[in-house]
Amino acid sequence: MNHQPALVRWAMPITIASLVVFALLPVRWTNGLQWFSAQTEVVIAPIESPITKLTTWIIPSSSIHGIISDEEHSLRQEIDRIRTQLFRERAINRQLTELVDQLQRGANLTPNIDVRQISRSRIGNSGELLVVRAGTNEGIHRNTVVVVEAVQLLGRVSIADARTCKVLPITSDASLPLMATVMLDNNGQFQLRCLLTPVGDGTLRGDVTPPIDPDTPQLALGQEIRLLDDQWPRHAQMLVIGTIERIENSPNQPLRKQIIVKPAVDLRLVPQVTFRLPANDEGVMP
Repeated sequence: MNHQPALVRWAMPITIASLVVFALLPVRWTNGLQWFSAQTEVVIAPIESPITKLTTWIIPSSSIHGIISDEEHSLRQEIDRIRTQLFRERAINRQLTELVDQLQRGANLTPNIDVRQISRSRIGNSGELLVVRAGTNEGIHRNTVVVVEAVQLLGRVSIADARTCKVLPITSDASLPLMATVMLDNNGQFQLRCLLTPVGDGTLRGDVTPPIDPDTPQLALGQEIRLLDDQWPRHAQMLVIGTIERIENSPNQPLRKQIIVKPAVDLRLVPQVTFRLPANDEGVMP
C-alpha cells in the first residue's frame, strides 16, 4: 500500500518518457505498435457516436463554431468601423504633421525671401514628366521650382494649364545640366563647384577637381550636393540635389574625379510635391 502513491507520482513522467522514446525510434521498429491502435479502435468506435451526440446536445454547435447573435455581430462591426476610422485619422494627422514640418524647413532655407509653398499630389506620369494636380489657377506657371521633402530639388514646371501641370525632374535625360557645389563640410565653409549632367538612370554625374591643400576636407561618399546656378531663381539656390554615391576617376581628365550624385528619393515616383512661389517675380540670380 505504501508503494501506491509513488507509482501514481511516477506514472506521468514514465508515460512521457516512453512517448519520447517511441517517437525517436525508427519507423520499422514501431510497426508492431499499430496492433494496439487497432484494438483501441475496436473499443472506442461503438461509443464514439453516442458521446458526439451528447456533446452536441450539451454544447450547441453554434457555440463550437463561434456563431454569435445578430446584436453582438452588429456591435463588433461598429467597433471595427470606429477603430478603422481612428487609425485613418491618426494616419492623416501624421501626414499633416510631416507636411507642416517640411514646409517650415523649406521656409527656413531662404528666410530673406518671401516664398509661398503649395503642396499637391502627383496624379501620374507622362513620359519623363510628372503630372501634378495644380495649375495656373493657383499661380503655377512654366519654370516654377518644385521640391519634395522640403529641400530636395525635384525640377521645374515644363507645361501648365488651368488645373494641372507637368514637371520635368532634374534626373531626366531632357533636363539641362546644373551648376552645383559640393559641401565638403557640414558648415559649408569648404565647397567645390561642379557641373552635373543627368544620365537617365536617376543619377547625375560631373567632374570635380579635388582640393590640393591636405588640410582641406577631401571628397567623400555621402557629401551633400546643393544647387548654385544663376540660371535658377534665388529662392532655389542651395536646394539639395543629392549626395555623392560614388567617386570615380574622370575618363577624360586624369587629374579630376567624377562624382555620381543620387537624390534622396526616386524623383520619378514621388507621391507629393511642393511648389515654391516667390511673393515677387524675382527671376534668376542677378
